[in-house]
Amino acid sequence: MTARHLVAAATATALVLTLTACGSDAPTREEASREAQSAAVRQASASSAEQISILLSDVGRAAPLRPVAVATRDICHAGDTNVLWGHDEYRLSCSLSEIRYLGADGDLLKVLREVDKHARAAGLVPHTDSAIEEIEGYYAANGRTEDGLLLPRPGLGYSVPGQGWTVQVGWSQDWVAQAEWSRLGGPPSSQPVPDLTWPTVFVEARSVDLDALRDGPLRRHEHIVTVSSRITYHEVPWPA
Repeated sequence: MTARHLVAAATATALVLTLTACGSDAPTREEASREAQSAAVRQASASSAEQISILLSDVGRAAPLRPVAVATRDICHAGDTNVLWGHDEYRLSCSLSEIRYLGADGDLLKVLREVDKHARAAGLVPHTDSAIEEIEGYYAANGRTEDGLLLPRPGLGYSVPGQGWTVQVGWSQDWVAQAEWSRLGGPPSSQPVPDLTWPTVFVEARSVDLDALRDGPLRRHEHIVTVSSRITYHEVPWPA
């Protein structure tokens, strides 16, 4: 057997052993569900929810904004195995996300500058590729390239120092009049509550009906601004 064949055989053997080990240690639905609902994991979720709520409140406290709705999702996935590509990086992973929908009126650029000021005052660090200067440049160009093509709408992005997670700010101008509101760069939409099917083992969610918002409380406002964040609050790796 040539050296090339020996390497190929060794690689295949290692892959088989890895898959066998991962498969034999894969959590059952009952095990993953029990851990996801354990007191320790639920406490970690509650603590993360409080952190996110405080931070998004600080950012969304800009005077021109009017709170309208909040969507949240707390979800846990069991690590799944795949015959060809091994397994997920975790045996169990739980994350929490929150999106706040706020109405705004008047000069939207001025509103976003206020949001940016509150975010910085809360200790958030702007991302260089999604800072307020990007939005100012977008407005200066009237949202178009020199050739007249539409530019992607920039948002605001911030890092939370020492936490490893981010805060995102999206916006849509004159959004009630827009027939299409999934345009690139627009505010994130609230997703429907996912089914509790494998590998999902835990879900608690509150969704938002965007059409109902548009026809209801947001009809009184010219623009919509969203402030959102997502954090992985519990993750269990595969055994070494």
